[in-house]
Amino acid sequence: MSSTEQASPARPREDPGAYTALSRRPVTEVIAEVITERIRSGSLQPGDKLPAEPELARQLQVGRGSVREAIRTLHTLGVLQVVRGRGTFVAEPMRQSHSEQFVGLSSVGGAELAQVLELRIALETAAVSLACVRATEDDLAEMRRRAADHEAAAERGDVHAEHRTDEAFHDSLLQAAHNQNLHSMYRMIVPQMSDFRLETLKLERSSQRFVPGHRDILNGIIARSPRESGNAVARHIAGLYKELRAAIEESGSAAPSMLEFSELISCFTSDPEAAG
Repeated sequence: MSSTEQASPARPREDPGAYTALSRRPVTEVIAEVITERIRSGSLQPGDKLPAEPELARQLQVGRGSVREAIRTLHTLGVLQVVRGRGTFVAEPMRQSHSEQFVGLSSVGGAELAQVLELRIALETAAVSLACVRATEDDLAEMRRRAADHEAAAERGDVHAEHRTDEAFHDSLLQAAHNQNLHSMYRMIVPQMSDFRLETLKLERSSQRFVPGHRDILNGIIARSPRESGNAVARHIAGLYKELRAAIEESGSAAPSMLEFSELISCFTSDPEAAG
């Protein structure tokens, strides 16, 4: 069956094409990621029918058992609907709380997100330290402007604007380091964090974590203090890491390679005050 077959009357839309073979990673997790990415991109929409298990396994070049387990996981999360005798369909958007959505997102690909956050701490602590030395007055003005834009979006309760302005603020930190290779590396991981960033901003009291964190980072750079700004950015991102770990554990999944908050901080700074 085609991946664009639908449970409801056909809608005119370009054929998203066949699934491609997976790389050698934890198979069930990656199958779930492939399907959820197609849904996020719009290639699959509510009501669309997935290929039958044998066909999906053939396209992805994996075993039917792995496909079945991935579908079961996504069905549990409310992403897919399995109808006996008819097949598997993309579910209509569920009316979940933001915390439930965050747990669902974290349970699929959480280990990979954790590694991205560890890399992000490494890149941003290096960037703010360089910014303390290299940032121009124009750079400082841009960082202040980006921080103010984010704070204004938080005050309005506009989550999507918060998402955009949060990315813009952190990008301004990398620009202020005046190291193009460092900035390019950071820009490579931004798309991998996009959905996670958005879901964290939807969580209750997120502005109480994001806005003060931005202020502390900026104040450290304005003071030209690599120690202060580096500690602030490590605490800020490690807080997201801590939330991710808690969500993975709440989902019933294991996160054996993830560190405790204080352990993560100690990997990037020898300053005991950083974990305070």
